[in-house]
Amino acid sequence: MEQLVVYNDLRKLTAISVSYALIGACIVWLGFTQGDGILWRVLSVVIAACFVAGIVLNTRKMMNRSPLFVYTLDGVTDYTKPQDVITLPWSQVLNVQLKAANTNDLMLDVTGFRTADQLDEITPEMQAQMDANGTDRVYYMLELSGLWVRRQRIQDAFDWLRDNVGERFPDIVFTGFKDPLSKVGRKAG
Repeated sequence: MEQLVVYNDLRKLTAISVSYALIGACIVWLGFTQGDGILWRVLSVVIAACFVAGIVLNTRKMMNRSPLFVYTLDGVTDYTKPQDVITLPWSQVLNVQLKAANTNDLMLDVTGFRTADQLDEITPEMQAQMDANGTDRVYYMLELSGLWVRRQRIQDAFDWLRDNVGERFPDIVFTGFKDPLSKVGRKAG
């Protein structure tokens, strides 16, 4: 496989949306059955409206099937911010790290740099970073979050990068994630 494309995970977004709907329904039910007066009812509807907004946001993400990240043998491209698409060649990537975002989600971080001659515009923040490290480099951390992508897909992306990119670019440090709780409860021997 020459490239790996990572999209929003429909299954995860659907599960989050169903959870939002159930929480919103419970809040409205509590507001109308347990609360006294109109204030509790209005407050429960307002809070439930926030969860409906979350469902709308998730539905938009499910309908927008543009990629989040594209990993090729040449480099990585981050499409998570359409107004600021970042591409890093593997020769300028320092490390790839798989880490825990919380107890259930993983994150895949790709840390690399671009030099001043590769940038279209140098912002004051970029200039301050170059001045602080004494080079013409601006460092980036491209992060694939487990908020929108399932744990197994992130693990598969890390494995693909380690197997395909790691062979061609041995200077890149690959750091996997080992769950410290996976050994809890196992018997020795």
